[in-house]
Amino acid sequence: MKLSEFDYELPAGCIATQPARPRDAARLLHVAEALSDWRVRDLPGLLRPGDLLVVNDT
Repeated sequence: MKLSEFDYELPAGCIATQPARPRDAARLLHVAEALSDWRVRDLPGLLRPGDLLVVNDT
């Protein structure tokens, strides 16, 4: 696998420059049997015992 395989065009308008207001309204990608879009406020209801939560704090 080559790093160049991960190159893609990302329009500047798709890059967040400010935090979501309110903060818990930030978007969340849920990976399970299928991918689905949620909000951070939904996280407590999505987690189950044994789940792995990956946090990107960049």
